[in-house]
Amino acid sequence: MNATLTPALLPPRLLAPTLAVCVVLSVAVQATMLTAPMLTMHVFDGVLESRNLGTLWVLSAAFLAALLLGGVLQYLRAALLAALAERIGRRLQLRALAASVRVALGGDRTAAGRALQDVAELRRMLGGSIPADVLDLLSIPLALGFLWLLHPLFFLVALMAALVQGAIGVLADRVTRGATAQAKLHEARGRRGLVQQLGLREMVLGLGMLPAALARFAPRHALALQRRGGAERDARALAGLLELAVFAQQGAIVGAGVWLLLAHEVSHGSMLAAATLVAFATRPVVHLVGHWRDWSEGLAAARRLAKLVRAGAPPERASCATDAPSGLMVQGLSLFAPGRTRPLVDALDLALPPGSALVLAGPNGAGKSTLIRALLGLAAPASGRVLLDGQDTWRTPRDAFAGRIGYLPQEAQLLDGSILENIARFDDDGASAAVASARRVGAHDAIGRLPRGYENAAGADAGLSGGQARLVALARAFHGAPRVIVLDEPEAGLDGAARAGVRAGVAAARAEGSVVLLVSHDVAAWRGAVDGVLRLTGEGPWTLETTA
Repeated sequence: MNATLTPALLPPRLLAPTLAVCVVLSVAVQATMLTAPMLTMHVFDGVLESRNLGTLWVLSAAFLAALLLGGVLQYLRAALLAALAERIGRRLQLRALAASVRVALGGDRTAAGRALQDVAELRRMLGGSIPADVLDLLSIPLALGFLWLLHPLFFLVALMAALVQGAIGVLADRVTRGATAQAKLHEARGRRGLVQQLGLREMVLGLGMLPAALARFAPRHALALQRRGGAERDARALAGLLELAVFAQQGAIVGAGVWLLLAHEVSHGSMLAAATLVAFATRPVVHLVGHWRDWSEGLAAARRLAKLVRAGAPPERASCATDAPSGLMVQGLSLFAPGRTRPLVDALDLALPPGSALVLAGPNGAGKSTLIRALLGLAAPASGRVLLDGQDTWRTPRDAFAGRIGYLPQEAQLLDGSILENIARFDDDGASAAVASARRVGAHDAIGRLPRGYENAAGADAGLSGGQARLVALARAFHGAPRVIVLDEPEAGLDGAARAGVRAGVAAARAEGSVVLLVSHDVAAWRGAVDGVLRLTGEGPWTLETTA
């Protein structure tokens, strides 16, 4: 389990000290628990023969003290494991979410939801009995060592029992893992498809397509239930096999003990102690096999999270090019669409000094949105680089660009919170600058007509119209006088007055030294407001036109 979690998800320094203490506590706990078979052996082989009640009282007091000590040590270990699980869970959630956002830029829009589910699954495993059961495996060598001292036959019986029960656990994982994973996949796809279809409630109900939507969901749901049912049947069969193995273990140790007792090779006390020690050696294995679903699903979640974190790892950091001029520099940039062998953009070279503006034009699918993501450092270029004031936008941490980039995507993407918070990018000290940004793009009056003005909610359920949400997103893009402002179809969904406000905002930003890039299908509307037009074809070639 530790190998799965580190180093992709967690650095060893986070786990090693606490785990070392837990291992020491576990060894001490197992040592205190060994007093039970030792007491049994001494009572039957010593006290019953000598009939010395004083010895019995001393042994009982020692056993009680060991029992109390073991309880205290188990409590301390449980507290440490719970604290470690909580710490791991918080760290994993932040790392997984950060990685899922980066992976989502590559087109996987479900990564964040899966990451949260996997983190919850892993936290459930770490917060349960599995870590303690794994540490309790330390009891196996201790018990086997004592059994060897009692008699090698006892050792062999215990070793075979532990191996057989462990093999049943591995078999349970192998047999059910694939079916369980497929069941979960079909369940997730079915739920996601149904939610998407029912989210279009006006179309579904208006066109009478609800029965069709449910009919498409039913087969996937039935297949998921079928696969999960098959996995559970296999699991129940293996649980019965485990129970049979436990009974066989008890019979084997009793049979071996009686045979050795008749051969006068062990005492009565040794035989009873051996029966206790065999159960002691195999107990953690039985617990782990009994909780196969918890650790199997937890480890599967850990593997998926490790893969996600590797896929979403930030690129290697690049040093600042001190000889690069100010503004936006594009050097030999080539971009490919997924699954395509020909580039969308091939060897693009641009030099946009402060105060310049450019329109990106081309047919749908030509790569305009792909290009602006690469310019902003949101997508990895196939070759070349983009420099903003000498810093590589892809290989520089995002916090280094905080406040230096303004971006309006095709869809106005607003977070839960007020309009003011969204424009200010949730900066507590950015209220006055947020209002100034709204005034700059002509959004101030529209915001003022809302029931609560700037305090009005702006999330997905806030009830803002498409135009209102776009004005808020525009104001956010201009907030803080960014060094580069990228607007993807800024005039979409806006009326004439709002479009004039956007043009005025672009002119003001250019006057202050911002580089402005606009994606637009209406190039003529921006002539005179920009320096040129970059036309993409979607097949690699590009042309740069200057405007008067």
